[in-house]
Amino acid sequence: MRILPSLLLVLPVTCFSQSICQIQGAGSNSPFLGQQVTTEGVVTAVFSGAGSVGGYFIEQSGCDADPATSNGVFVYDNFPAAVGQRVSVTATVAEFNGVTELTNADHEVLGTGSVSPTNLELPIADLSQWERYEGMFLRFPGTLTVTDNQDWVQYGQLRLAPERLLVATNHLDPNDMVASGTTTMGAGNVGAIQAENNVNGRSRILLDDGRTSTYPSPLPWIGPENTLRTGSTITDLQGVLHYSFGEFRLEPVGPVSITHNPRPPSPVVSGTLRASGFNVLNYFTTLGDWGAANVAELGRQRTKLVAAMVALNADVFALSEMENTDEAWNDLLNGLNAAVGAGTYSGMEEDGFGAGTRMVIFYKPGVLTPVTQLYWLGSGIFERPHLTQGFQVNSTGGQFLFSTMHLRSKLCDNATGLDLDQGDGQGCYNNRRRAQATALVTYWEGIRNATGIDAQLIMGDFNSFIEEDPIDVLRAAGLQRLLSAEDYSHAYGGEVGALDHAFVTTSMAEAVQGAAVWHINSDEPGALDYSDENVSRYQPSAFRCSDHDPVLVGFNGSQLTVGQEELAPAVDVRFRLIGSSGQWTLAEAAVAGTMLTLFDAQGRQVASLNSTSTVLTQELGDFATGVYLWRLTTTTGRPVATGRFALP
Repeated sequence: MRILPSLLLVLPVTCFSQSICQIQGAGSNSPFLGQQVTTEGVVTAVFSGAGSVGGYFIEQSGCDADPATSNGVFVYDNFPAAVGQRVSVTATVAEFNGVTELTNADHEVLGTGSVSPTNLELPIADLSQWERYEGMFLRFPGTLTVTDNQDWVQYGQLRLAPERLLVATNHLDPNDMVASGTTTMGAGNVGAIQAENNVNGRSRILLDDGRTSTYPSPLPWIGPENTLRTGSTITDLQGVLHYSFGEFRLEPVGPVSITHNPRPPSPVVSGTLRASGFNVLNYFTTLGDWGAANVAELGRQRTKLVAAMVALNADVFALSEMENTDEAWNDLLNGLNAAVGAGTYSGMEEDGFGAGTRMVIFYKPGVLTPVTQLYWLGSGIFERPHLTQGFQVNSTGGQFLFSTMHLRSKLCDNATGLDLDQGDGQGCYNNRRRAQATALVTYWEGIRNATGIDAQLIMGDFNSFIEEDPIDVLRAAGLQRLLSAEDYSHAYGGEVGALDHAFVTTSMAEAVQGAAVWHINSDEPGALDYSDENVSRYQPSAFRCSDHDPVLVGFNGSQLTVGQEELAPAVDVRFRLIGSSGQWTLAEAAVAGTMLTLFDAQGRQVASLNSTSTVLTQELGDFATGVYLWRLTTTTGRPVATGRFALP
């Protein structure tokens, strides 16, 4: 039972006959607060019974000529009113959590009447104008789009707008009046970003289901796939405007005509090879703090991620937000291989710094073979190592570099100085993300020079929208972004944008045949994930396996060039396996100033030998069974010969 503030319990005896417009007044509070009045109007909506708003709405059409006063009011009472009745109400005027309402009411049915809804279009001119429509019967002609569904399961609420709302910096560069993608300092376009944020705020309306209970059953407006995705549309919406829990909301009158946004199949991209960047949302086998809370949750999380990865069918994955333990990535790898066949995928990674997450590369050894060491960059400005691995396409001999990306998040924890939110739309830690992108650009150039492989594909979670500074750094370095501006990958607060990207060098771009984002997460309600509280709604499918959508790139291995060392080795090197030892015989010219380095199938360096004679020997008895890569390089790191062998 709702209890009114004590100051309203002592009522004056005087009763005034007033119009609804007079009772509402032009301000946020009624001028008749605490007084008993008599008014009349036509019932426009009824929400009675347990778990409902608990009353009905009445309206007087044109009760005055002042547009700032509302023609409708809420009567907090379970009187069995019916829509279309004209009633007289004697009640006390109260303000309950921001809404003007009539309480302790006596009623009399006077007859029937009708009220036509007031047409309203979004965006409204100013947020303060919602007050003038409080309690009124409204109609939003045309089509509204569901932009936020995160409260749908718990509260039966959706947020709507005339169209999808974009994060402003997804298409407005804070530094460039025309978003050229090269300027990384300054604030020339901040005003336009702030203006767009203002328009987005005025474009939203909250649709409520008229119930006050949590986790309503059945769920309102549920679709045929037992979900309700953002991007769904509602046509000719009608309802009464109410206020509760700090915001105005529309309580529907009559049926809601919704067209559901269907779940999409896995994207089709052309090319002979596929690569994917995928944030797996805190895949932790250490249970409790970040990802799964228990074994059952971990099992459901694994099932959903594996379903997504199987459908993507990538030949190589760049996975981010993996727990910084070997157990975590091996657990997911084993789950994936259990679904597609033992040994289909192998993994490679570099331990991160302390707790938190790392990046991992999964690849198909039947399709790709590592031909470089596993490069990684980590320093004081990075939260985790960034990986680069050179691969050779088994069927063509073509080579490319595959790099992972996961820059600092926008969360403001412990931010100071320039890492604080600068008010330019880029959030906290933009200064660090810009520095990280700058360091990576230099590092990647060095790897391309050292390996002689110019084709490079970079994928992952950049934590930066399309026109933000770190993306400008990459574009200014000559890297090409593959996806379009419409290819969002993340949603927050009812706005969408791209945080997950794919970048390529010019030579890699020649091989690329297509790129797409699979919207399996950003459009889905978070309440459909793997957690225990959602187990009744759990679906063992790819949908809502993370909060980021995966990116998929298709390319042709035949259009990748063969590496220099494969085309024309600078020296003759012969390898023999003698017992448990490996023996390399080098031409005399290769002896001075060279180094022989061994890597396992995960790209990890396992041994190195300085060339001091024409015969080099390495004991292999303690090495695990598997395929190994060897490389002969100059003192500057330039490859002069390469090869591979298998230990039985």
